[in-house]
Amino acid sequence: MKLRRERGDVPVGCLVGMVVFFVAVLIGIKATPVMIHVGELDKEINNLADRAGRRDYNDKRIVKDILRKAEEVNLPVTKESIKIERGRTHIKIWVTYQKDIDFVVYTYHWNKEHFQDRPIF
Repeated sequence: MKLRRERGDVPVGCLVGMVVFFVAVLIGIKATPVMIHVGELDKEINNLADRAGRRDYNDKRIVKDILRKAEEVNLPVTKESIKIERGRTHIKIWVTYQKDIDFVVYTYHWNKEHFQDRPIF
């Protein structure tokens, strides 16, 4: 009869659990900063949509401010990926881009679209 509690014996379940834990930590380390930057850009787009009713916030300024913020947080937003529609009572802003998150053995292509629809007063 063999004893399972020999010195140096590690259960296979423990090793599998450690591998899963380290993969989860790696994903968290790589993805969390990108998600924070996406949230900052979304907040900026929200603020710009709220201010769109002011005279000095024309479409050119909104595009310029979105591009400035995207560059600040290192997101691949271009002028062509920003679409603004202004009506008499509403403004709609779309920003679409793809952010690549590089893991050790896999690159995840995250397609993101920000959309804001606000009334203009």
